[in-house]
Amino acid sequence: MGKRSLAGIAGIVAAATLLSKVFGLLRETAIAAAFGTGPVTDAYGISYVIPGFLLVLLGGINGPFHSAIVSAVSKRQKADIAPIVETVTTVVGLGLVVISIGMFIFAEPIIDLLGRGFLATDIGEVSRQIAIMQLRIMAPITVFACFIGIGFGTLNADDQYWLPSISPLLSSAAVIAGLGIFWALTDGDISSANNVMLGGMVLAFGSLAGAILQWLVQVPALWKSGLGRLRLRFNLQDPGVGDVLKVLAPATLSSGTMQINVYTDLFLRRLFRAL
Repeated sequence: MGKRSLAGIAGIVAAATLLSKVFGLLRETAIAAAFGTGPVTDAYGISYVIPGFLLVLLGGINGPFHSAIVSAVSKRQKADIAPIVETVTTVVGLGLVVISIGMFIFAEPIIDLLGRGFLATDIGEVSRQIAIMQLRIMAPITVFACFIGIGFGTLNADDQYWLPSISPLLSSAAVIAGLGIFWALTDGDISSANNVMLGGMVLAFGSLAGAILQWLVQVPALWKSGLGRLRLRFNLQDPGVGDVLKVLAPATLSSGTMQINVYTDLFLRRLFRAL
């Protein structure tokens, strides 16, 4: 690949990333304008820790699925890629469904752990209940983060960069759109005490919808390129599947270290602030 091609790829990814960051800023601004520093935003800040962490870790560029897929399929013929992608999606997706179900069931102790001390002083029981509800709604993001990362890596391996790079914008756009609709339905009384639970649901469902949209926009491109369809496949004997799974564990550890540090710092700051 020539220098111009590399420069073009870098430009595409940089432009798409910048645009996504702008929408991310607009999303945070919209949430702050809608709910201020009240119980809804405090609850969302805690409930989104795990789904947001997994969305960035599993679905982001240079995440474990992105890295593992690119390294495994970029050296193979195009006809051999779909069975690998479909098998990895099936096996890992089913495993993450179990994790999502566990997150739903154990949302209450998870929120109590993440909000330890902080919940008791600054948020209170109302926000605790909002956070538990939000985590249960957003639990499936875990599965879609896996799908996003796999699609991201597959399209990049096929020299398609714009769509997967711009797709994170949809996560922010979904939340912004949800807040806009909620504002219209409540005649601008979005932050009243009577609407706090509904406001929490809007943020949670908006975040979930954003993750689903981020994955869905990749599906037609994958189908059109012959890189995989929505089907269950358990072709575990495929050497390519073994290559992906071998890279997945160390890639997850490597990619997760920085994100774990960030969220650990956030947790400790909140805990010390509450003491």
